[in-house]
Amino acid sequence: MAKRSAFVLAIVIAIGSLAPTLAAAQGLQTGMLSGIVKDPDGLPLPGATVTVTSPAQQGERTVVTDAIGAYVLRGLPPGIYQVLFQFSGTQDIKQTIEVPLGGTAELDATLKLSGLVETVNVVADATPPPLANTQTSRNFTAELLNTIPVGRRPFEIAELAPGVTDNTPNVGQMAVGGALAFDSLFLIDGVDANDNLFGTSNNLYIEDAIQETQVLIGGISAEYGRFGGGVVNVITKSGGNRFTGSYRLSLTNTKWSDETPFETTPRLDIPGKVHEGTIGGPIVVDRLWFFNANRYEKTTQSGVFAELGGAYSPSTDNKRFELKLTGTPLVGHRVSGSFTNNPLTRASLPAINATMSMTEATLIDRRDENRLWVINWNGAVTSKLFATFQWSSKDQGIRDAGGTSTDIHDSPFLTRGQIPGSVNNRHFNAPYFDATDPEDRNNRQFTGSVSQYLTSPSVGRHDLKVGFEHFKSYRTGGNSQSSTGYVIGTDYLSAAGRPVVGSDGEPIPVWNGNAANPVAAPTRITNWIPSRGATLDINTLSLYAQDRWIAGKRVTADVGVRYERVRSEATGGIIAADTDTLVPRLGVSFDVMGNGKTIAQATYARYSGRFTERAFARTSNVGNPAQVIYGYVGPNGQGFDFEPGFNLANYVAIGASIPTANIFFEDGLTSPKTNEFTLALGREFGGDGYLKGTYSWRKATDFIEDFIDDPTASGKVAASISGVTLNVDRVVFRNTDDLKRDYQAFQLESRVRFTRKLFVEGHWTVQIKNHGNFEGEAANQPGNPSVFGDYPEMYSADRNFPYGRLDEYQRHKVRIWTSYNQGLGRFGSVDLGPIWRVNSGLTYSLFAPTVATTAQQAAAAPGYLRTGRTSADLYFGGRGTEDFKGYGLLDFQARYGVPVWKTVQPWINFQVYNVFNNQKLIQWNTSVTPDPNSPVDALGLRTGYTPSAAFGTGTAATHYPRWSSGQNGSRTFQMAMGIRF
Repeated sequence: MAKRSAFVLAIVIAIGSLAPTLAAAQGLQTGMLSGIVKDPDGLPLPGATVTVTSPAQQGERTVVTDAIGAYVLRGLPPGIYQVLFQFSGTQDIKQTIEVPLGGTAELDATLKLSGLVETVNVVADATPPPLANTQTSRNFTAELLNTIPVGRRPFEIAELAPGVTDNTPNVGQMAVGGALAFDSLFLIDGVDANDNLFGTSNNLYIEDAIQETQVLIGGISAEYGRFGGGVVNVITKSGGNRFTGSYRLSLTNTKWSDETPFETTPRLDIPGKVHEGTIGGPIVVDRLWFFNANRYEKTTQSGVFAELGGAYSPSTDNKRFELKLTGTPLVGHRVSGSFTNNPLTRASLPAINATMSMTEATLIDRRDENRLWVINWNGAVTSKLFATFQWSSKDQGIRDAGGTSTDIHDSPFLTRGQIPGSVNNRHFNAPYFDATDPEDRNNRQFTGSVSQYLTSPSVGRHDLKVGFEHFKSYRTGGNSQSSTGYVIGTDYLSAAGRPVVGSDGEPIPVWNGNAANPVAAPTRITNWIPSRGATLDINTLSLYAQDRWIAGKRVTADVGVRYERVRSEATGGIIAADTDTLVPRLGVSFDVMGNGKTIAQATYARYSGRFTERAFARTSNVGNPAQVIYGYVGPNGQGFDFEPGFNLANYVAIGASIPTANIFFEDGLTSPKTNEFTLALGREFGGDGYLKGTYSWRKATDFIEDFIDDPTASGKVAASISGVTLNVDRVVFRNTDDLKRDYQAFQLESRVRFTRKLFVEGHWTVQIKNHGNFEGEAANQPGNPSVFGDYPEMYSADRNFPYGRLDEYQRHKVRIWTSYNQGLGRFGSVDLGPIWRVNSGLTYSLFAPTVATTAQQAAAAPGYLRTGRTSADLYFGGRGTEDFKGYGLLDFQARYGVPVWKTVQPWINFQVYNVFNNQKLIQWNTSVTPDPNSPVDALGLRTGYTPSAAFGTGTAATHYPRWSSGQNGSRTFQMAMGIRF
């Protein structure tokens, strides 16, 4: 391992050997401007002066062209720039261009004789077509998002990009290129803002302070790492040379949304208000700016209980604060520091997931703590040498997230979906988790880079960047699953396809015992034994080199490599991860016609996914409590007053999982990898119009999976816990390529500007393939292993882990939006912005969950200890064989603003989501059970199924169209008003 690490490190250093030093950076929070200056004869002009100014920048930046007339200006804050070209004896030329976030603006100039000043406007306020580099990406500015009806949170903004879907197990996630939803990266001002477990973005931002969002989808530079999907790169505002600010009041009301057909009670008249305010300006003009943003939310939403349809009203109390200082101590050097605080209290919140909660008893009042400190420096050391450094500290704490009772009668119930009429994985009776077991998910990050600009007539222009990132995540807590220590797994009584509830409003539990075979019965109790205060640290040291080589007038190559060294340590000195990885990146762009209008591109990239805490804590007690599983052998019965069901004397221990005793990692265990190829062809036309088609191919490898495949004596472990001693099977986590996730898609995107006030923009993503035999995640369960690898003699691919269309398969996704500005003279102006959203139907499988092992299966796998006590999902006809229905929604926004004095402008904004109130049933209950009268296969498993009484009906509010992730899709009205200056 040490030799390999040294070899990899040598490769990275060799690639970066042309750079004089190595500093530090993860991602880009700025843009770059470069080009060639020529003399009146069209020859390269050395010694010309290039000066840039912008409201986004402190002071001016100046650089002199080199021997081939080339220049580069790095570290430019995104914005509109005035560029002045000067050379003795020629005209001065002043041009205007936009520098995008994380991108390169190319601007060439040919100077003419004489000394007059000529002004030429180029691009001005238009967004450059996304053809300039080989990354597949989209940029969304605050100005655009203010004119169209779209959510303002990073994951909602990202959903507007091609190749991205929100068909994910948990709200706030995004799926990019068929990757696992928890394996994308959210950056806020260059800082990893991910929840360490779920891959969602912590709310360490204030929406009105977001300046620009870049979504990276494919061909992603080696500057970015620790992801397998995509990257959302968000920057916030920084103030300026004049005082600017804003106030926004967003108004909502649960009554302003129509009920879905599933809901059984009218929505209440509960208003909600969110206040946002920003202010920024100079402390010292061109030297020191400040920016402050605040957000206060006290809102109540409308939720709908699964299966029962009753309403609940989760509320939010949130006070966010951001303060940023930005200074320029020396010309070309920029220093910033910021602090963001986001304490959050939520009442009546589903403890696990909104799609699982059935009753009020499952709701909790939870507090979250979120704080972020950031210090950043970047500077031009010389005209061609640029360096950056950044330090950040993110602290996330979860408090009061669960129950408090220790009485076993107050244990949470989870359904198993084995009794006809019941649905798998529903939650009732009591809160899940334990409020007395707090959890922390923190990180520390050091990043930086050095860039060297190298030019020569023979080799062209090289923009070489080398850097490092040291990222350390911390997790503390035992992840107690309930305050009682027990979780009861049993189904509810049902009639006519609906749950039967008692006088207390809770579903009536059904206790089903089987003395001969306790696992064949649905009822189980799991005794969870957490290790409170346990800690896990995962350290990732990354080195990278990325070279952008402009080889001539028509060819540009982006060549990069990233090296990641990962080591983890948990309480008790447990080492889980100790590995290194090398991932290359390559992109080539060819100017087909030689005029910069038609561009062909190809990329290859290899991404190394995050070393998630859930996966790499499995051999420790950190967030991974030990458990003993008991099967019920008492008398059958029903109801909460059926005391035999709560008496542990009526249960027998049938299995245990003790992370520190019977779970092991194979040496060199690593995170999954993704190999990606893209081909693209784009054409620029008009002022800022373009058409681009991109084909993407992705294949994931090195999945982390648990294996129970040793029936010999060496595959057994004696485990003792909580007064129970059991011999259990040895579980080993390994990397495997036998699990599959394959993705192919074609993306067509375009923008057409008809006038200065009217444009149409959009994209169409066609998933050619999003197939596999491994989902790898579920609601509240990122990084799930599967039955693959467990007792291989008793499970088959066709019946238990078939290959087919995955849950996130979506054949078509279309997004088309426009914005039209109508001036009203001295009465202001109106912006009209509709969005048309089209989503084809998702897929589903016909399977019965947790079907007990048959006698034939147990007989086929002698030597194991749990063959008679296991269960697995049983498929009828393969994975993803069935289709839900697709739908289209029209959303609309009208925004009116009027200037009243200088730059002071009050405004008001109206939004209507799902304008035509599309209430189509797009998903439905898919519960089936094995048909006891159908034939059996060679393993004794039934080949036929019986649909539940509720099959094909809507049994959750999410079974109707949604206009945003986490929102019910019925027609919804929202409005906001405010003032900007």
